[in-house]
Amino acid sequence: MRAQQLLNKVWRWLGADKRLTQILVALLIVQALVVLLPQAPISNVTSPGYSRWLAEQRAILKGWITPLSALGFLTLRTAVWMRGLLILLALVVATRLGDGIEQWRALAHSHRWLHVLSCVAGVLIMAGWGAQTLWGWKQSNVIVWPGEPITISDAGLTLPSQNGAVALFTAHYGLYFIPKGKSVGLVVQAVNEQGQVLPLSPSARDEPQAELRIALTDETPEAYFALPQIGFVFRTSLLRQGDTPILAQVYRSSDGELLAATTVQGDGALPADNVQLQITRYALPRFEAVYNPGAPVEGIGMLALSVAILGNYLVHRKTPEPPAVEPGAEELSGDSARTGVHQRLDEKFHCQAANAATLPRTPSFFLDFRL
Repeated sequence: MRAQQLLNKVWRWLGADKRLTQILVALLIVQALVVLLPQAPISNVTSPGYSRWLAEQRAILKGWITPLSALGFLTLRTAVWMRGLLILLALVVATRLGDGIEQWRALAHSHRWLHVLSCVAGVLIMAGWGAQTLWGWKQSNVIVWPGEPITISDAGLTLPSQNGAVALFTAHYGLYFIPKGKSVGLVVQAVNEQGQVLPLSPSARDEPQAELRIALTDETPEAYFALPQIGFVFRTSLLRQGDTPILAQVYRSSDGELLAATTVQGDGALPADNVQLQITRYALPRFEAVYNPGAPVEGIGMLALSVAILGNYLVHRKTPEPPAVEPGAEELSGDSARTGVHQRLDEKFHCQAANAATLPRTPSFFLDFRL
């Protein structure tokens, strides 16, 4: 008996209209945290990739990184408590669906549609979250060079160049660009005394190029490249002072001797022996590319849930309150109020009793004779 009462109590708690409001507020808080806090591109917190990402974010979050990581605020989409919130939403949708099926005939027309809307909204939110968990990805430090195609190397995706500012929404479904500030872009070229261009090699595995494009950020504040024809190695790095001037250095690759160094605030050059490194500086926008195919579905679900909550509030506000029970009236027994079916049975019983009182009574001697 107690188990049945407990089950009924949990069912009523899940079916309460205010439960939808609480879930919606919690989801809005999660969305705000996703925007405000950096989110790990890797959901597995025990993987080496997640550790490397944490090390890169330590310069930004400083002492907050440990508690935020422990609470799951840096992996909100796959955190345990986020999954618990979605499980609660699934239970609320199942409860409201069961109540709606049982009480469909007794519900008013407006109540029916609001009931259906709240259930559909919950399903859309869960479907959107599942889609982004299964197929979503993100890539940090997407640098946009002026007039150049936007390349997302990890996803093997190339977008056409943007004439103006890069927008949050792109022509590619589910792909969004979140601004992350500015980065320093360098175009470097080596020339000799005769003005001939000497090819530079970005790494030992890449072919030499006439000029190199380098992006320096807080996560990758330095870059190395070589001039194999002469045997020089160049280093460019950001200095943590003022308006982030650039430190350019050149070393001899054979013994590591520092040949020359200079600080460049704008465009500049670094001479070394009979070679000159020409540096052209750009301020480049930096973005985080997020592919979330479930975002539109989840957004529609949250909007529908908001409409359902507002509709329920307006309907209950217009519904007249039941008349107050006068003193001396029979109080309801038990721990919970009777259902409408029980009340109708009580009314029917009292009506039959009143009709029976008007019938002629059976004589007592007839009762004695029957006995």
